[in-house]
Amino acid sequence: MDIINNSRSFAPFDDPMKNLGNEIRALAEGMGACHTGFADLSRALRESPASFEESGPLPVGISIGVHEDLNLLDNLPVTDFEYRVDHYNAKIDLALRIGDKVVELLQQNGFKAHRLSHPPKGRPTGLYKLTARFAGLGWIGKNRLLLTPEHGCHIALAAVLTDAPLPVYGGPLMENRCGDCVKCIEVCPVHAYAREPFGETDSMAGFNTGACAVLRGVINPTGWGLCGLCVKVCPVGRGEK
Repeated sequence: MDIINNSRSFAPFDDPMKNLGNEIRALAEGMGACHTGFADLSRALRESPASFEESGPLPVGISIGVHEDLNLLDNLPVTDFEYRVDHYNAKIDLALRIGDKVVELLQQNGFKAHRLSHPPKGRPTGLYKLTARFAGLGWIGKNRLLLTPEHGCHIALAAVLTDAPLPVYGGPLMENRCGDCVKCIEVCPVHAYAREPFGETDSMAGFNTGACAVLRGVINPTGWGLCGLCVKVCPVGRGEK
């Protein structure tokens, strides 16, 4: 598969696969995506094959991100119900609908394609976050969410896996920019986060989903609580220090 070094800079190419990549990007961003990237998932396939139980061993990932409404964060946790409704019913739903359209486009071009379920059908693997990371879009923060320089963790993600030889990101993985900040760890009311780094092929490492799920007795479709506090306090993407 072709390698590119900048997932945020695309121009038309004569190569059919690069043109298909541009078509996918235009489709996703035309429907409202703020980020689209292409990832080589061969490392995840080697080191964490169980993550591909739902999709099968498809080697290329397409990451789709939709920006969330920051104003819904300001009054958390009082307004956590409103945040959950918007997060799941609006932003994630849009990201998944974009993913479904990308799957249709890939299949029309004769390729296998599978949009990862949200919530996952099996155990949570975080593969949709790792797809974004391997696409060069961001890093996994201490709250075990994908963070981008532009929007921090305030994005809803979807991922499509395919066998299409798309022009995947080939640069170095983005450096973790959390530094010494531990705001998300300190604010978590159930201490769901460990301080050790996540695994590069397992973004769920160090995250106690069970503890998060029982927060205030609220069980969400993903199986964890989503009080939103770890998202609210993250300064990345909000112009804070």
